Amino acid sequence: MKNIKNISNILERRRVQLGYSQQEISKLIGITQSQYSRIEKGTSDPNKHLKKLSEIFNCEPCEVFHGEIIREIEKDFINNPTNIFQRTFHERKPGYVNLKIDGWFTKKQVLDNYQMLLNELDEWKTSENGIKWKHKAD
Repeated sequence: MKNIKNISNILERRRVQLGYSQQEISKLIGITQSQYSRIEKGTSDPNKHLKKLSEIFNCEPCEVFHGEIIREIEKDFINNPTNIFQRTFHERKPGYVNLKIDGWFTKKQVLDNYQMLLNELDEWKTSENGIKWKHKAD
C-alpha cells in the first residue's frame, strides 16, 4: 500500500498535539502499544482502526489525517473486502428476510444488492403446508 508513511507522521503529530501517549491510544482502540507504534511508523495499515481513531480525535474519519485521506487508502477503506451483505429467508414467514449489512458500499452496490434481494424473494414460494421451495422462473 502506497503513502502509509505520510499518513503515519500525521497520526503521530495529531496524537502528540492532543496530549496522548501511544499507550493511551492503543488501549482506547484495543490493540497493543507496539501495534499502534507500527501504525505510526507506517508499517501497519491504520484503516481498520480509522473509526475509533476519529472518535478519539473527535473528528470525522476523513479528518483523522487533517482532512486528507490519500486516494489509495480511501479506495481501500471504502472497497474493504470485509463488506458484508448477507440475507437469510424466514422459513415460516413468507416474505421475511433477515439482513446483515456491514461495511462501506457505493450507492450502486446498495442498489444492485437490493435488486438481487428482490429477485431472490420473488424466487421463493411457500407450499400449502408452509415448506419453502425455490422455483425457476418460467
